[in-house]
Amino acid sequence: METSSEDSFNQFLTLGVGSKPMMVGYESQILDLAVNQPDAYAQIKDDVVIVYPTPTVWSTHTLIALDDNGRKLMDVLKSPDVQKLAWERHGFRASNFVGTDSISRFGVPSATDQLNAVSELPNNDAMQAIIAALS
Repeated sequence: METSSEDSFNQFLTLGVGSKPMMVGYESQILDLAVNQPDAYAQIKDDVVIVYPTPTVWSTHTLIALDDNGRKLMDVLKSPDVQKLAWERHGFRASNFVGTDSISRFGVPSATDQLNAVSELPNNDAMQAIIAALS
């Protein structure tokens, strides 16, 4: 198992579909590739489909500000301008998706504007119970 989804995604891009016939990653990885590396996206686009499980789970990354610089960073990351930039240049959806342009701008046919069934990740105790049950 790789240390991050980005490791698996890069291996898939480098080695091709045969190395990872099925890959689970983030929607933003494909959207980012389509907008920032269109030639690389063109090489894999016919082999990639974004599938949205029902319910889809938001991936939440928590930032804890430990000092004034951390609080400044938190304020910047929460600003509408930075969230708009993260969407337009990298395909990161903010929790408030209102006012952004259509996902069609990325040219990824299987991407969807609306996520109608979204659930939070289970809490740590539930995740540990799932891991224990699968081990």
